[in-house]
Amino acid sequence: MYWCMGMTLANEVGGNPKFHTDRSKLETFKPWSGNPGQVLNVQVATHQGIMDAHRRGFLANEDQPHVDVVSTAEFELAYTLLFNPEHKGRMFALFRHPIERAVSKFYYLRKATWEPTYNKHWKTMTLKEWATKDRGENNWMVRKLVGKDPSAPLSNVDLELAKEIIHTKFLVGLQDRFKESMQRFNIFLGIDESDPQNQRCIQEFTSNVKTEAIQTQGEKNAQNSYSHPELERNGETWISLQRIHMYDVQLFKYIRDEYGRQGVLFDTGADVEIQ
Repeated sequence: MYWCMGMTLANEVGGNPKFHTDRSKLETFKPWSGNPGQVLNVQVATHQGIMDAHRRGFLANEDQPHVDVVSTAEFELAYTLLFNPEHKGRMFALFRHPIERAVSKFYYLRKATWEPTYNKHWKTMTLKEWATKDRGENNWMVRKLVGKDPSAPLSNVDLELAKEIIHTKFLVGLQDRFKESMQRFNIFLGIDESDPQNQRCIQEFTSNVKTEAIQTQGEKNAQNSYSHPELERNGETWISLQRIHMYDVQLFKYIRDEYGRQGVLFDTGADVEIQ
């Protein structure tokens, strides 16, 4: 949506080798014709990409191209390496229930042969079988927030730290409150929703998401989505996944509460300030 509005982003697209850019300097390019948005030629979706962006002076050089949004799931490393008191970031993120995310991932990666994380062994598994043990990505949200790798043990200390980070650093959105969440993000970013071009972008984006939600119960992405049955809440498989992702489940409950608390910022029309 923000590409459509003409913003400049730093995300995974900037490092895609099919876009031949001069890697010796930081520069923007338009990856798709007919779209006014631009991308900076850095890749901030992975640890290696973030370290490379840091080495190249991303967000450290005053003369670098302007960037409106940095998009990454590697919060802890990006926050540590890329941002500083002179170049502060305001965080916002859309969150999904961790069990729903895990189920969607299972159905997607058992078919997505083009993905590097595709697992052929999952193709013959039932969801119930798959959910009997951790498959290497337990408590993904907490780990990303506090900077712990998949093999490191977690504790309530990590959970409380993740909650504190959410409370002090993030404007939160919920995938099942998508339209309202996007409205909050737009206010947060200073988007003029009365602008005709912005209205068109918002309408196209939300319409696409709504259509995909009807067509599939998987990932809300037209290219990378598969329809799959809903998992019965509080059934045997749900409870098994709840044990595996227990810290993320608790964090998500906190995020829902935080979403409610942050609502007062928008109900009153107050300026939205996140540290």
